[in-house]
Amino acid sequence: MSFTRRPGSRCPRQTSRREDRHIVRNARIQPTASSAAIQAQVAASLGAPVSSRTVRRRTAEGHLRSWHPLRVLPLTPTHQRLRLE
Repeated sequence: MSFTRRPGSRCPRQTSRREDRHIVRNARIQPTASSAAIQAQVAASLGAPVSSRTVRRRTAEGHLRSWHPLRVLPLTPTHQRLRLE
């Protein structure tokens, strides 16, 4: 992280940095997965309960869109060009 939290400025984090990286990695691997699906995977693999809201927050911190999961994978540049022709 590029910032530091001041002591006592908010509620303490319930997830460690390792768990945060695990959440973001799962979201990057499966871009079409919802936060509830990622939550189930993380809870099963880490053995720690994590809320879907926490998953949405951690993926937002990782600059990923988690609120609206992708419906379909985006077109490649070749497919875009062929579609416009």
